Amino acid sequence: MRAVLRWVAIGAGLLLVVTAGLGWASYRKFSGNIHTDRAAEKVLARYAKERPRALVPQARNILMLGSESGQSGRGGQGGSGAHGGQSAERGPGSGAPPDEDTSDAAVLLHLSADRRHAAAVGVPRSLKVGVPSCPRPDGGTSPAAYEPFGRAFSGGGAACSIRAFERLSGIRVDHHMVVDLAGFDRIEAAVGAHTGERRRELLRTLTREARGADTLRHPARFFGLVDTATSSLTADPGLSTLPALYELAGSLRKVPDGALAFRTLSARPAESGPLLAALRADRPVPASPSR
Repeated sequence: MRAVLRWVAIGAGLLLVVTAGLGWASYRKFSGNIHTDRAAEKVLARYAKERPRALVPQARNILMLGSESGQSGRGGQGGSGAHGGQSAERGPGSGAPPDEDTSDAAVLLHLSADRRHAAAVGVPRSLKVGVPSCPRPDGGTSPAAYEPFGRAFSGGGAACSIRAFERLSGIRVDHHMVVDLAGFDRIEAAVGAHTGERRRELLRTLTREARGADTLRHPARFFGLVDTATSSLTADPGLSTLPALYELAGSLRKVPDGALAFRTLSARPAESGPLLAALRADRPVPASPSR
């Protein structure tokens, strides 16, 4: 979750890139860096009837997934970007069995309809869920199974992860991002954050970096940060352009300080019921002892 949440802060910084006067050439470069995940869109359209409906249309739910450098999250179908390959989610032979890995496979970013509150909710890699049958990159189909959430990405990329999350939560995913975590390691180093830093403090540090006056005083430095950030991103067609990210960053900036809540789904589904109900109804999430 720590690595994926870095995108939340850097997304807010895209506003400053435009206002810093870096020019049309920079705008085109950043837009061209972002890979568009059209394959996942096709898979989700195929299973449109099974997806939950949005209960609060103006609210936004964005599922953020992490991948390693050179690996694809494009719906299990290869996608339209430059990257190819298999999932970054852990599985047999990775050195860490999925049900022993307590890290997060995804983060749901929920923005309220009035943009007065938001939540970043981690989905543990080891959380057992009903993963649907999903198209594989090789043209085959993965079988439906009750297994760790992290394996959904291995079976069918971003589309499979989205469908598994929607089945679990009843929350309609409006957009998704797949983030190359290696690129964000470079961003972390550039802003001087430490690997052992708690993810909430890291997010606050990056948000200050994105919003602070120092960014405008050093546009070349920030140019490099956003070049790396956009190059590390694959998104659905509705979120894979700089104007779309600009709008998302603007929404994040509207959320008052202290109104972004951090939660993690429990390994016991019943314990996450109130949290998921609040997200579906677009209410502030309840207090939680989660990480």
